[in-house]
Amino acid sequence: MAAFMDKSALEAAVAHLDLDEDARDAIANLDDGDLMQIDQAILSALDRSWKKAGFIASGVMIAAPDAYEDLPEEVYVLRIRALAQAGRIEGKGDPQVLKTYEIRLSDNQQVH
Repeated sequence: MAAFMDKSALEAAVAHLDLDEDARDAIANLDDGDLMQIDQAILSALDRSWKKAGFIASGVMIAAPDAYEDLPEEVYVLRIRALAQAGRIEGKGDPQVLKTYEIRLSDNQQVH
């Protein structure tokens, strides 16, 4: 998982956000398996066609298991950025602007 944002990096990335205690606790309770599960849910929502990153983040968040119900959308957004940095997905546009940033599976990813 070296190429991906790990839990400590994720916690640091959300440290400046105004999150409630439940959201902070939910992030603190994540482990590497949870991050891989979230990543897989994002990857499973994609194919080779371009999709709005905000739509994917929201959809994955809504469909997430109850164990993740207190995770803020920002966690999913950060996982999308980590997957893009790792080359698992392709992105076009500004990754800071989810309304216009588009993502899809990279050529080396299997379509499920």
